[in-house]
Amino acid sequence: MEFVIKKKNLLECLSHFQSVVEKRNTIPILSNVKVSALQGGLTITATDLAMELTENLVANVIQAGGITIPSQLFFDIIRKAPDQSEIILKNDEKNNTVYVLFGDSKFSIPMLPVDDFPVMDEDKLEIEIKVKSKNFKNLVNNCKFCMGLDESRQYLNGIYLHSNGETVSTVATDGHRLSKCSLPEPIKQSFDGIIIPKKTVLEISKILEEYDEDINLSFSKTRMRILLGNIKIVSKLVNASFPDYESVIPKDNDQTMVVDCKSFSETIDRVSTISDEKFRTVKFEISKNVCVVSSFGNDKSLGTESVDVDFSGSQVSINFNARYILDVLNIIKNGKVKFSFSNKTAPTILECDNLKNTLFLIMQMRA
Repeated sequence: MEFVIKKKNLLECLSHFQSVVEKRNTIPILSNVKVSALQGGLTITATDLAMELTENLVANVIQAGGITIPSQLFFDIIRKAPDQSEIILKNDEKNNTVYVLFGDSKFSIPMLPVDDFPVMDEDKLEIEIKVKSKNFKNLVNNCKFCMGLDESRQYLNGIYLHSNGETVSTVATDGHRLSKCSLPEPIKQSFDGIIIPKKTVLEISKILEEYDEDINLSFSKTRMRILLGNIKIVSKLVNASFPDYESVIPKDNDQTMVVDCKSFSETIDRVSTISDEKFRTVKFEISKNVCVVSSFGNDKSLGTESVDVDFSGSQVSINFNARYILDVLNIIKNGKVKFSFSNKTAPTILECDNLKNTLFLIMQMRA
């Protein structure tokens, strides 16, 4: 195998693989990427056995073939090559060696047999949907911050993608907060929900940052495949049932507060500085269109700030994890945000006009 490719194109591609390949592997081949050269271009693949990322790119292929090469080492060599370099890569099958050449530099790297590289099954993916890139970004990015971290509850460590027959929605929760986002346009296709694992969600989110074409998503009960132009991700799904999240969304939170998102976020960030505890607790005391935000330090220090709000209700005194509130406000960014409270211990609902199809839920903290 032999090909020539510009450094910029190869480096941009290899950067997509660095978080897929695990740094420590008990199976040596999983530390490698597979490079397949065909007439007209390359296909580069990485896998951790739970997720597989494949990317096609244009190259001058002199001789077709395939190799595997250590991912991190290959990336570092290409990253340090001069910017305008033409990268030549060829292999010597007799010596099981890959040669990487540019300018006056020459690197020889041992390779593992390409036939030993595992391939993930992507057959029998019965459900297929097509979504606009912008909308799919919202489905992922408006929920991913709520994904769980508890290894004993794997069903929370991802995003739940499902349809009610009218539209497609995503939900994520870590047990303390929840986010639900739905597509703005109807997709009249009903399917059982799937749980996309956290690592796959984060890879999709990263690639979506530089992608603006339609998304093609295919899946079964156990696997999914997503096509983003010349990039393909195949992933196993979490083999579990997602909890009945609808039952925890309050229907009678009748006390509402409307406040400017940006200024309120700045207030909470300032006031919570005083708190040196893990959760950075903030307290809202709301009455007569004023919300007093306060936070306490372990040394009896106190920070408070008053904010003008539009309030409909009697009186509210409630505690929150400041980070949970700030995470939501950082997604909303601008405009007005509406808080819907209950006199009981029900979760608080956050909504806004510029994210009409998204709902956020945050549990209150005990005083």
